[in-house]
Amino acid sequence: MRPSCLTWFFLPYLMPLIILVGYDRHPLYDAIEPSEETGPLPNITIIATGGTVAGATNSSEKTTDYKAGAIHIGALTRDIDVAWRNHANVHHDQFMNVDSININLSLAISLSQHVTKAANNPYIQGMVITHGTDLMSEMAMFLGLTVTSNKPVVMTGAIRPHTAFSADGPGHIVAAVKTAATTGWSSEGREVVIAIQDKIMAPWGTKKENNRFLPGPRSLLGDIKDFEPFFRWLPGPCAPMKFDLSGLSPETPMPEVVILQAHQDFPAYLVEAAIAKGAKGMVLVGYGDGYWPAASAEEIKKLVNKNNVVVAFASEGRSEYVANARIGAGIPGGTGARVSFGSSCSFYFGLGLLKKKCGGLS
Repeated sequence: MRPSCLTWFFLPYLMPLIILVGYDRHPLYDAIEPSEETGPLPNITIIATGGTVAGATNSSEKTTDYKAGAIHIGALTRDIDVAWRNHANVHHDQFMNVDSININLSLAISLSQHVTKAANNPYIQGMVITHGTDLMSEMAMFLGLTVTSNKPVVMTGAIRPHTAFSADGPGHIVAAVKTAATTGWSSEGREVVIAIQDKIMAPWGTKKENNRFLPGPRSLLGDIKDFEPFFRWLPGPCAPMKFDLSGLSPETPMPEVVILQAHQDFPAYLVEAAIAKGAKGMVLVGYGDGYWPAASAEEIKKLVNKNNVVVAFASEGRSEYVANARIGAGIPGGTGARVSFGSSCSFYFGLGLLKKKCGGLS
């Protein structure tokens, strides 16, 4: 039977009602702000920062040449919120939306302060941070050193953009939310983990290599099975110390720390030039478990001792102990002090040097 003219006449007026009824069958579950009215389930806040997990391109067949940080967190979770309805009340917080390689120290400090503020909200029980994977390990270590709370902080991201057929971000977000909602694993100095690619890892020594996340020594804490967390190897390594950034402006100039990597015929003048340009700290990435070429080691030792520069040694490999025997000056690296640790060494020593300079950090 053909629809009558009367039906066509009223259809434009009926469409808003049809849409409203259809929308009401799948109401927005996530609240904007956590409160004490949300019932027995834990309140988990997703703090979105961008990255590939929020990446988009013009074709579902493309996993390259995409724009990172292009999609709002609400759109990312719209089709997966049903997965955590029996586990947590989830709240969205779009803090920024950028490619992680563009997160500078000022943004890192702002993020740490934002996470700490959320953690101090008595109605929030845990946090998930969606983040670009290129800087995820370094940011996780930075947050582990600066977030002053024992509430769970779970970082996750994606290798493929959200618009791709094979997008891995939605599953990672589901697993991260359930991990943050799981009690008993988070404690002071052990509150920040990375949950991605079916693994739960402490940040210390963990790195991304060939699009796979490799846990550092003793940093593999558990597995993700069917998007559920299973903690097997607790408690895991602890943050060596904490820096309270609550009173620090993100625009505060930080002491400069440079990273130099050993190579054949490494010229000591690179160290001298860095010192002349005002570097107050250095991370020297050596061979093997941190050894340095003998030809330049003695000259570097003289420069370091003469200029009172803080030096730490990192390694190309996965050694737990990083030596400084061939230079004899500086701080040997500890667990997981390797190439990917360089950026966090910069953060760490920058904060330490600032604390020494002005006493503004606790």
